[in-house]
Amino acid sequence: MCADFRVFHVRSSAGLYGAEYVILGLVPELAEAGIGCTVLCLDNQYMATQPLADKARTLRIPCERIPCRGRFDFATVAALRRVIAENPRALLHVHDYKSALNAWLARGRSRVPIVATSHGQFSSTASLQLYHRLELSLMRRFERVCIVSDAMRPKLLDAGVRAERLVLIENGIDTRRFRPEVAPVPRSALGIADGAVVFGAAMRLTEQKNPLGLVDAFARVAAELPHAVLVVAGDGPLRAETAARAEAHGVAGRVRLLGACDDLERIYATMDVFVLPSLYEGLPLALLEAMAAARQVVATRVGEVPAVLAGTEAILVAPADIDALAGAMLRAAMHSPPAASLRERAVKRYSVARMAKVYEEVYRDVWRCRELAAA
Repeated sequence: MCADFRVFHVRSSAGLYGAEYVILGLVPELAEAGIGCTVLCLDNQYMATQPLADKARTLRIPCERIPCRGRFDFATVAALRRVIAENPRALLHVHDYKSALNAWLARGRSRVPIVATSHGQFSSTASLQLYHRLELSLMRRFERVCIVSDAMRPKLLDAGVRAERLVLIENGIDTRRFRPEVAPVPRSALGIADGAVVFGAAMRLTEQKNPLGLVDAFARVAAELPHAVLVVAGDGPLRAETAARAEAHGVAGRVRLLGACDDLERIYATMDVFVLPSLYEGLPLALLEAMAAARQVVATRVGEVPAVLAGTEAILVAPADIDALAGAMLRAAMHSPPAASLRERAVKRYSVARMAKVYEEVYRDVWRCRELAAA
C-alpha cells in the first residue's frame, strides 16, 4: 500500500557510522513498502566532503544537502521550511540534536509531524551535554520518539516524553550482506600469516568505543599468543593515540588500523574473534553485523548488548576491565565454538527488514493521527 505522505530523514553527520548506516539501510526497505523517503543531509562545516550525501547518491537514494554552518544557522531553517512548503504531505524524521532543533524551528506553526530516533545520547563535553538536554526538551513536542535500546526509556520519561509516544525499534542490519559465506579479505593483503589468530573490531576511534583499552587488552593477549593479530576497521580522533599505544606496548607490528572500510563484510570474514570494548553504548550496529557474519563475540556489558547476546555463546565482561577483556579474548581464541546461534539471532531479530516494518507502522500511525486531527 503506497503512502500518501513522504518521509524526510534529517541528519547532521560527521561521517559514516551506525546512525548513517541505519538510515541508508532503512530507506530502500521503506521504498519496497510503498513509503517514499528523501535524506536531508545537514552539511558539516568541518568536513571537505559530505560522506552521507555522497554514499546516498552512490546507492541511488534520494538525498539533498542542506546548508549548515554551525549548530544554529538560519539558512538551515530556511532550507527546511522550503522543503516543508514544497511537500505539504511531508513527515520529518530527525536523527540527532542538531536536526531536531532545526526541524522544530522550521516547523513553526505548520502541522508537519516530526518523528525522532534517539540513537544514543553520549555527551563527552559540557557543550554536548547542554545540546542533548535541549534535544530531550524538544522530544516532548514530537509525535513519536523511537529508541534503539529499552535502557533509554527511563531518561526520556524523566525528561517529560509521554510514555505512549515512545517506541522501541531495535537497529537492523542487512543480513544478506553480512553472512558467513562472504569471501574474506586475503590475510596476505593485510600482512597476516595464515596461521594467525585474528581479533577484530569495527568502531569509530573515540573515547566511547575504547580503542585504547582494546590495544591494552590485546597486548596482554599477544604475550600469550605469539601469532595473534588485531585488526581495527574505522577512523576517528583517537587514531594517532591508538597507534602510539600499540607502539608503546611493542605490538605495533601486530596491529592493523585499516581506517574507514567500505567492505566491512569481508573484514568480518577475516576475523576469528570480534571484540566490542565500548565503555557505553545503545545498540551498536557493528555487533549485529559480526553476529550476522557468525563471528565469535567478546563484548562489554553496556547498553542493550547483554540483552542482545543473552543465551548465546558470546563472552561478556565489565566495561573498562582490561584484565577481564584480555582473559575473555584468550578464552574465545582457545575455545572458539561455532557461532551459528549468533547468526540465527541476528537474522530473526535484527534484520533491516524487521526494523523497517516497525518504522512503517510508526509513520502510518502518526499520519493517521494527523488526518484525524485535521478532520
